Amino acid sequence: MDFEHEGISTIFHWSGGVLSITIVVLLVLVGSVFFVWPCPILWLRYLLIIIFIASIIVGLGYMPIRLEVNNKQITLKRLFGPLEIPINTIVEINQIPKSEINGSIRTFGSGGFFGYLGQFKNNRLGYYTMYATELNNLILIRTNNKIYVFSCTRAKELIKYINSKL
Repeated sequence: MDFEHEGISTIFHWSGGVLSITIVVLLVLVGSVFFVWPCPILWLRYLLIIIFIASIIVGLGYMPIRLEVNNKQITLKRLFGPLEIPINTIVEINQIPKSEINGSIRTFGSGGFFGYLGQFKNNRLGYYTMYATELNNLILIRTNNKIYVFSCTRAKELIKYINSKL
């Protein structure tokens, strides 16, 4: 495949930490159903089970699956529809160390269940949107009005490709 003309596509690699957190949370949610089931208050039992199931569905829906880049846009594939970033809106793209996101506060999203997903904030980056399933290969994409952080195993290749299109 000639990447310079067709683009780049890479799947999200899961770190051991994200995999462990996801398995533990899934076991806790599924196990909680057995503790809730004998509850004599029927509406509370069903409400809690619905919350457990909704947590799993929302986590799966926003979990990043694949990152694709072509001449026009960066596309983050996920079950609830793609997130698309037009290349002509990108102001900066570079690889960042994990230390750049240290001290981040999750304002909305997941802190390890199916990945690090959602809205975060720290002193270095300000408010940013992150989709990462590992924290060792991070790329920062700054657009005209938003900051994104993605995990990417082919970060150098992806950055070189996008810079050639800018």
